[in-house]
Amino acid sequence: MFSRIRKPTPTSLFIYALAITVLAFAFKDIRQLAVIGLVNGFLGIYLGLRRYKWIILLLLLSAWGTFLNALAVSNTGPTLYQFGPITIKEGAIHATIAITLRLTSIAGAALIFFALTKPRDIIRYLESELRIPKGISFAIAYAIRLFPLMQKDYREIQIARMERGFRKTPLSPSDIKSILLPLLSLGYERAIWVGIAAELRGFRLRETRKRKPIFGIPEAFILTLLLLQVILALAPYM
Repeated sequence: MFSRIRKPTPTSLFIYALAITVLAFAFKDIRQLAVIGLVNGFLGIYLGLRRYKWIILLLLLSAWGTFLNALAVSNTGPTLYQFGPITIKEGAIHATIAITLRLTSIAGAALIFFALTKPRDIIRYLESELRIPKGISFAIAYAIRLFPLMQKDYREIQIARMERGFRKTPLSPSDIKSILLPLLSLGYERAIWVGIAAELRGFRLRETRKRKPIFGIPEAFILTLLLLQVILALAPYM
């Protein structure tokens, strides 16, 4: 999509992702969430499908987990489906759709940000243009660098589960727990040692260069895309 022109700066993409996240929590109506969820979900999957397939898989797992949680917490209202002893009511479906759209919009905006940026550029632009502290900029850049490593960890965890006789595709909450706990544990331990290595190399002493914000056609496109979503989401109420 952006192969013929300059990619948007990490600053504009970060502001876009942050704005979509705020809107995802601010909007309560399903129609509003559908606008930002479908737009960002489609663009995020399109741009990040090759590099971040596992994030899309985790999004699907989260939707399934949301549905199971909704059955236990929000299963109220008229009955829609009956599967033996399991009764699915309108409240559970409504809560599942709303939360899934909210997660899809946030994950989609994050995928757009990750797919169009590089860790080095993120640190440089967020520090120099937005004056974000070095520690936060480094954490954001490291999170992007961590995704391919977590994808490798996920594959190894999946192989280990299959060797122990568990199903390949996680379906139950216990399956999801057996994947997320070691995945988060490995990521946490790796983050500690990366932070120690950065401090030993003088990260805290590094000077921050100042630069003027860049605003061109790519940044105008990102801003227009954000405004269009807000207008479409609020149009029925205006």
